[in-house]
Amino acid sequence: MGKTEKWITDFKHEKKRRKLLCQLSFGKILDIGYNEFPNDFLQGAVGFDKNITRKPKNYVRFVKGDCQKLSKYFPANSFDTIIAGETIEHLENPSAFLREAKKILKDNGKLLLSTPNPYNLLTMFANFLFVKPGYASHINLFTFRTMIELLNHTGWECEKVINASGGINIWPKNRRFFLPFPKPFCYQFIYILKKKKFQQ
Repeated sequence: MGKTEKWITDFKHEKKRRKLLCQLSFGKILDIGYNEFPNDFLQGAVGFDKNITRKPKNYVRFVKGDCQKLSKYFPANSFDTIIAGETIEHLENPSAFLREAKKILKDNGKLLLSTPNPYNLLTMFANFLFVKPGYASHINLFTFRTMIELLNHTGWECEKVINASGGINIWPKNRRFFLPFPKPFCYQFIYILKKKKFQQ
């Protein structure tokens, strides 16, 4: 875990992100990439990851596999909500993942996609100093524009983008004063997505 990622985690922003994802979920839920940060707010979700070392009691089932081949593990129209928290930036083929997620999501379902913002102030400052922020396993970081283009290309419509986390704790020891970043500079976005009804 890089210094930036530890700073964010220390501020319990992961808890905020997981709570938001739970509040946005409904029906039968698939939580992709759950293993590192299981969502303790979810109830009855299916956990999916390439490595399974944790089996929280609030999940009902666990499936090990490649999220770029989801239709290999689940029938079409299996889920009302698919959560992909901090997953897409780790994938070699994000387009394949998005197309596969469409196959197993119900027509009126939602894909909740959270991913780091490359324009986060801490990330930009690290780039300025030629220091790699965050996880070494991040292959792709998506600006809002490039994410929307990718979603459009793979048959998704973006309903809303939410600021998931990001800010500065002025006194880290007592954590009494937290100054949030403006939305364009937040650490993570949550994209709320639905299937396009008619794809050209």
